[in-house]
Amino acid sequence: MHCCANCFAHPWLKDYVTDRHKLVGACDFCNSIEVPILPTDELALPFHRMLSMYTEADTFERGETLLSLVQGHWAVFDDSLDEDQQASLLEEIANADWDDDDGMPMVDAQGLYMTNASDLFRQTQGDVWDEFCDAVRTDPDVPIPFDDFIAEELAESEESLQAGTKSYRCRLGFHLEDYEKSPWNGVDIGPPPANSALAGRANADGQVVLYVADDEKTAVSEVRPALGLYVSVAELKLKRDCRILDLTKELPELNPFERDNLGWFLGIRDLLTRLGDEMARPLERNDDKTLYMPCQRLADYIRQNAYDGIRYPSALNPGGTNVVFFDPAVAEVIESNLVKVTVVNFDYERHKGFSEQTLAASKTWTERTDDAK
Repeated sequence: MHCCANCFAHPWLKDYVTDRHKLVGACDFCNSIEVPILPTDELALPFHRMLSMYTEADTFERGETLLSLVQGHWAVFDDSLDEDQQASLLEEIANADWDDDDGMPMVDAQGLYMTNASDLFRQTQGDVWDEFCDAVRTDPDVPIPFDDFIAEELAESEESLQAGTKSYRCRLGFHLEDYEKSPWNGVDIGPPPANSALAGRANADGQVVLYVADDEKTAVSEVRPALGLYVSVAELKLKRDCRILDLTKELPELNPFERDNLGWFLGIRDLLTRLGDEMARPLERNDDKTLYMPCQRLADYIRQNAYDGIRYPSALNPGGTNVVFFDPAVAEVIESNLVKVTVVNFDYERHKGFSEQTLAASKTWTERTDDAK
């Protein structure tokens, strides 16, 4: 049987059919006429790559039809085909090279499937990282769960920063002399000395690194100023080229029809997202230094792989980005300015750990307190 480019919504598949066709005629699936057509078996290999990330569901509750999964994940088929036509084309392609001697069942487009990562006995790299984050807070010596080949995949998020690249760093307050305010400058707004360096996302107590933001607003947000406070803002520039791991980088679109081990690459991308989330996570308790242990171990790992720093999302200015440089002398302060905070916005959500009864009791206690004033 033959299909045509009109059967597909995915751009790569449309081009694949158009570029490889040897016949012009009627499509057996969408009924287009006088169009370039391709035998369905010539699409078997690309489709098997895409389908490698799915397995038959072990329970009804965990399954979705294979057709709905591939359409939801990859938008494979054109909407001009109804569901039966899409299912028929998927099965025709996927089963084109089926051999009843290999013990594998034929693909059923309407059968219940799930992604391989959904299997209870399989874990993504992101799942392994989450387990490490829990474990390292009680056992600081637990090995970081990255094999050597992970370092090669992380390079997909590598970025080079040129000498002269600007960034921003803030410090609350100002220098006061003869009743005149002036911003902190030079070493007063740079990284602290080793005997004053407190533990942070990418450093342990006494370890000096340089935290900066890519824009001024993010830098101000990161020091959590209250309304009306003055903040010193320094502009810095890199003194040399730097190689960083950018955990905010938008990765190229993944083509499921060209990638072997598709599930692996999707897992790596999921891992990169979770690493960025972990680096951005604000402290829930300022006195709990164990909360930064996963990030500190991650920073050590990145440093050992010859990176100069890490870019990560800002939790305090959504959309903003921060960079931590492992060498605190990698940048120099150009100038400083003094700003005054004029607006502070807060978003919040109800803590789900409390029961409705607890919240009601808290509300009643607050009302009683107010009445007593």
